[in-house]
Amino acid sequence: MTDYSCLKGKTAFISGASGAIGGAIAESLSNIGVNLVISGTNQERLNKIKKRLPSNVKVISGDISEQPEILRIIDETLSYGRIDILINCAGIFTQNPITELNFIEYNKVMNVNLHAPYLLSVELSKNMIKNRWGRIVNIGSASSYAGFKNTVAYCSSKHGLLGMSLALHDELSEYGVRVYCISPSSTQGEMGLATKGQDYSTFLQPQEVADYVLFAISQDGNAMSQEIFIKRMHLR
Repeated sequence: MTDYSCLKGKTAFISGASGAIGGAIAESLSNIGVNLVISGTNQERLNKIKKRLPSNVKVISGDISEQPEILRIIDETLSYGRIDILINCAGIFTQNPITELNFIEYNKVMNVNLHAPYLLSVELSKNMIKNRWGRIVNIGSASSYAGFKNTVAYCSSKHGLLGMSLALHDELSEYGVRVYCISPSSTQGEMGLATKGQDYSTFLQPQEVADYVLFAISQDGNAMSQEIFIKRMHLR
């Protein structure tokens, strides 16, 4: 049985908590006694998530595709106190041929999928460094390791997220801060429903991804799963 004692009583910030994976991670962390600050664009959905979770939960809604909103969310989060665990789960997925991908759309993908995790990591890691304990989880994708047609912006952002995770871990590990890139294959949820050319019934369950996240961040010894690529057993 996995020992979650090093996580109990800690406080986690989760971006994209109103999505399928983010919601599953929020529920799993709350069930083991982690306090939460959850963020997303859908205030109503965040409030519903809060009502069903047993631990202390704060809700911050906002659109992290714009830097001023990211900074506001960071300031509000820090006003609640120390953050020990950061889960960068927010993401947007576009499928357009490169000739039809305008720069505004490309930039929005990069802002949400890469720039927001960077800014959140910079600011929320400061107390982790001070306290010499922390966890940063970046939710990547199978696209962190491959390229697929009509997804240039998305694949670029996820490749960048993987590289950022590797560099951050190398920089922060001496302070007891562990950084992970956990990259699931296609997962059931709104983003999964938008995926073309694949059998949705074979997609991962969000809870399966959450289970990997909890297992990884609960390890408090010398072992470290810096990259986890969660593939599907059956592809159609």
